[in-house]
Amino acid sequence: MKPISKNATQAIEEALTRLVANPGSGKLTAARLAAEARVSRATLYRARELLQLRALEVADVVEPRTAADRIGEALVVALRGRESDELRELRAANRHMAQHIQALSLLAQDQLRRVVKI
Repeated sequence: MKPISKNATQAIEEALTRLVANPGSGKLTAARLAAEARVSRATLYRARELLQLRALEVADVVEPRTAADRIGEALVVALRGRESDELRELRAANRHMAQHIQALSLLAQDQLRRVVKI
């Protein structure tokens, strides 16, 4: 793998510092960091050691989650689980009805054939 230049390393470090200091809108993503540093994502991914080192530094700065955050996340997980259970039940009911419609259609065709014979 081709090493990145000193200029690219410096640009990534400066961009990371700016984004951590002023998060602005949204998460810190690779695409956002690459755009801020004005390097390609491929170059950014080659700077793996730099990013791992900085990730440890950033992890120390991040505020711990509050109990309210954890409760909110647990509620979201529970609601998603309940929603998927409901969707599963609705899909099963839909399949069941489709089978009934298909059976009734076959019966109707059979009766139509019998009427035509008479």
